[in-house]
Amino acid sequence: MSDWFAKTQGPAAHETRGKTAQHRLRRLDRFLHAFEPGLLSRSGAVAVDLGYGRVPITTIEWFERAKKNHPDLRMVGIEREPERVKAAEAMLTPALIESGLGFRLGDFNMPLKAGESVVLTRAMNVLRQYEESAAVDAHALILNQMAAGGLLAEGTCDPFGRRMVVALLRKSSEGVRCEGVLFACSLREPIEPRGFQAVLPKHLIHRMVEGEAIHDFFSVWDRAAATTRGQAEFGNRQHFVAAAEALAQTVKGIETRRAWLRNGWLFWRGAPYP
Repeated sequence: MSDWFAKTQGPAAHETRGKTAQHRLRRLDRFLHAFEPGLLSRSGAVAVDLGYGRVPITTIEWFERAKKNHPDLRMVGIEREPERVKAAEAMLTPALIESGLGFRLGDFNMPLKAGESVVLTRAMNVLRQYEESAAVDAHALILNQMAAGGLLAEGTCDPFGRRMVVALLRKSSEGVRCEGVLFACSLREPIEPRGFQAVLPKHLIHRMVEGEAIHDFFSVWDRAAATTRGQAEFGNRQHFVAAAEALAQTVKGIETRRAWLRNGWLFWRGAPYP
């Protein structure tokens, strides 16, 4: 663990802006279900939304969406500001409480109760203010509190969730294992790979320099998008698919299943970590 992280005791050093919008994280929620449909159906499964912001709009949306497929799921939203927890609790209806949604005061040291088995944690737009080493330490800290095989989705998106980059990190016997990185977009705008650089996770954003794997990845993706630009005549979706398939011919670990690509999900299983 880095000296900086130990001295500040992790997340208490920074307050997040906390701004959000309806459906901002719907794209990620849908991908997580497609990525591992049975994860939230484990016996006693708990999901955590870490750092949901000033109001828990996206937490409630995620909970209601997930309950349709996982009726026994319980979910906890965690924030480090008491006012945000109070605001969230005021939005809880009896039906939501009965269904298993709650909010708690806490941070990366998650305020879990005895016997709670956290299988999935979503931590979006919360680590951008930290040093790279502190963000990586936070990944390990969060995963250490989760169930075996638990998954952490950590990343950043633009204000309306139209473009996002999310690292999927797994708790394993060896420690933190990166399952890959998701690049997701709405397909409403022309395909420009470089547009994702602004929302790269902390452990990647400062590595956009020549010689680093993430830099090489974007260089190849740029060329793939340029050589397949003729597909844009048939729509952004077709161009996104064609560019991803061209990218996969050079970069190992690109998931090329059409159902994912047509949703604007490019998943790179070979992404570097940390």
